Amino acid sequence: METLTDRITRYLLARIRRLAILDLYERAAVIGLLEADFIVEGDETSGTIWRVPEQSLRLLDAEPVKARAELERRLGKAPYKTTTIDIVMSDLPGEPPRDKARSVGKAKSKQDTSAVGTRLKSTSVVATSMREKSPSISSTFLALLREHIAPSNVAHVAVALLVARAVGSSVPDLSALSSVLRNPGAFVLIKAPVGRFERRFGLMLEDGLILPYWTKLEDVHRSSPLSDGYGDRRRGKTRKTIKTLAGSDVPKAVERSLSRFLVDVLLERSAPVVLADETKTALPPFVSMTADLVLECRGLDHELIAELLQTCCGIAPKQSLRQMEKMALDLEGLSIDALALAIRSGRGLEHILSILEVLGERARSSDKSGDDDDDGRGSGRGSDRSGRPKVKSRFLIKDGDDPPKSVDGIDVVQPEKPAEASGKEGGGGVSVDPEHSRLRQLRVETLSGYGDARDWALDLKTDLQLWRDGGLAWHEMSTKLMLSGPPGTGKTTYARALCNTLQVPLLVTSVASWLEPGYLGDVLKRMSRAFELARENAPVILFVDEIDNIGSRFGGRREQHDDYWRSLINRLLELLDGTSKPTA
Repeated sequence: METLTDRITRYLLARIRRLAILDLYERAAVIGLLEADFIVEGDETSGTIWRVPEQSLRLLDAEPVKARAELERRLGKAPYKTTTIDIVMSDLPGEPPRDKARSVGKAKSKQDTSAVGTRLKSTSVVATSMREKSPSISSTFLALLREHIAPSNVAHVAVALLVARAVGSSVPDLSALSSVLRNPGAFVLIKAPVGRFERRFGLMLEDGLILPYWTKLEDVHRSSPLSDGYGDRRRGKTRKTIKTLAGSDVPKAVERSLSRFLVDVLLERSAPVVLADETKTALPPFVSMTADLVLECRGLDHELIAELLQTCCGIAPKQSLRQMEKMALDLEGLSIDALALAIRSGRGLEHILSILEVLGERARSSDKSGDDDDDGRGSGRGSDRSGRPKVKSRFLIKDGDDPPKSVDGIDVVQPEKPAEASGKEGGGGVSVDPEHSRLRQLRVETLSGYGDARDWALDLKTDLQLWRDGGLAWHEMSTKLMLSGPPGTGKTTYARALCNTLQVPLLVTSVASWLEPGYLGDVLKRMSRAFELARENAPVILFVDEIDNIGSRFGGRREQHDDYWRSLINRLLELLDGTSKPTA
């Protein structure tokens, strides 16, 4: 009897295959092997008709080996591109054509009378030929074409297996799952303690590989983003909105602020809320106990790896399980990205498992040393037992070592020591280079023409000393300044002088640097990292250049990228003076 886990696995793997077929058909259309016609007959029947042209059917006149070789040669010249067609394909072997598909095929094929196709929801896949009246010829060509489907995406399959296990171990039957998912304001928590699960799960949500539709992810709270921002990937889709949270970032957020945003979203009931969590620690009760549905799995085990190897490499599960048991393979610390690095077509079982063994050992040793992974996420890495991020020791100023000139892409400028610190000029046999002496005199006290900005800096210098002596709390200090003026008026010079006056490091970043990655999730991450670095090494000066280029939340009319800028600016305002404002 098929279990719920098996049923969900079959469903998710079918969606992955459908998208692979669609991408293949797109590549074939680029080089003329297929022709695509768009049909829009209402919301229920919109889709695409694929036609097999006469010149493609001529390939079937050759021997099968030569036909396959010619297809491979032509497809090798076609770029791997993501589809721009808003359909969900059903082109699996053995599925009979549906009546609605036949009716659409007839409507579109009054001149080309031969057609074959399948249909699911808003999809129509039809092949026609001017030369043959029988649809079997076109079906033969499509079957031959599908032999060139790209290998299974290891990350997609791994996430699918984890999701299926989470569903199968958390709900009694499919009806219990459906009753929650039908609720327009449902709050679902899915937990899989595997590094990089959150990001890969979010990408699959956007690509329509988890739910039966394409989605647009919007963050409930800027401190815990899950969306990657589909950007240029698969444009032109009709997408349904889903509100999302990333579990690894929930402990970093201020609970009162995050709970308020979550309550507002749930009360609106305008979109479901999905919280994906890859950590091993328990989430705060205001999210873990209030979700309408909690789906949870144990993470990676030998059985899951064996199923992954069977799906992606065709390796028999018994063979994989026997070899993993023989090696006593420890999967602790392995992320989904590590699986994708190790499991590649053409590699043998022993080669794959040996790579996983090495990657796992390195991940575990990194955990013991407290090092973060590449983005601060993954299996609780870089966090203490409470799930809160570790605060790194100060490293911008090191006694006896050369201080770093940049950290995480942020330029670090060290303050110049006062001239008297290195000896009295003109005495004791100490010679001072005039240029070096001039640089050391670049201080706010020696600047002119800065008006109130100069007075503010001198007051801050006094307050900073009081804070160091314990006579003033951090929140009582005025620590923010907006400098405005045309290029060349000395804004950067002022920041450099302030660094010398206060004798604290200067962190230099810019809006252009934040926007460099493009995707919203990466931009928010880079922006937040600048403020995190400043907090970890306080007191420092964080200098943000070109802040006037960050865009606007308010336009005269709704533009395509309004949501992008709104999320970006809201996050910046929160970092500048929100509930996350440091108190020490």
